[in-house]
Amino acid sequence: MLEKCKKAEILEKTGALLCQARVSVGHSGEILLVIPRSATYKANSTYRLVFYDPVLGRVTCRCRLSAPLPLPGGTLCSLRCEVMEQLAQEQRRQDVKIPLKMTVMLHAAYQPGDPMRSPEIGIPATIGNISAGGVYLRTAMPLPKGRRIWFDFMIDHERLTLSAQIVWMETTAPNPGQILYGYGCQFVNLLSRHEAALRRFIFQEERRQRRGE
Repeated sequence: MLEKCKKAEILEKTGALLCQARVSVGHSGEILLVIPRSATYKANSTYRLVFYDPVLGRVTCRCRLSAPLPLPGGTLCSLRCEVMEQLAQEQRRQDVKIPLKMTVMLHAAYQPGDPMRSPEIGIPATIGNISAGGVYLRTAMPLPKGRRIWFDFMIDHERLTLSAQIVWMETTAPNPGQILYGYGCQFVNLLSRHEAALRRFIFQEERRQRRGE
């Protein structure tokens, strides 16, 4: 369990984020966390942790955290994490989907027969919703089902290039004489670190939207 996990979030009892953690799992299954030394918690007490695993998805566990061991440099410390109980798991097929109104520049490689060619900077597209498994986009560029597309997505000042394949499509007419194409897309060849960042973003955005912020 969690052999491929690299990131986690430690939550307060209120559900608020205590800090983010870097995760490593030893051959014996021992879980080690690296967190900022500025993070304050009670050693040998239990906390709820959300692990972002590229295989298992988002796994929530009740864990006991050991006393911190300062690391060289003075800004980080390491601690052992003992999983006491698994509370929830959201697998890929159960990915949380959040509404999101964000404009990105959509790219698609030109193929013979395409009615238009995407410029080098891309075509504006609006994200309607997004999950760790896929995205819904609206754009003026007509594309067939099965076509590969890609776009840049910013998370915490990091630019992620996300590639996806169009699974289904629809047309909408928001205004007279205007036609937009809606594409339901599935992410492909998603890097593990990009998926972990995307899951973290979705989890935080879902929590923010639930609170009405």
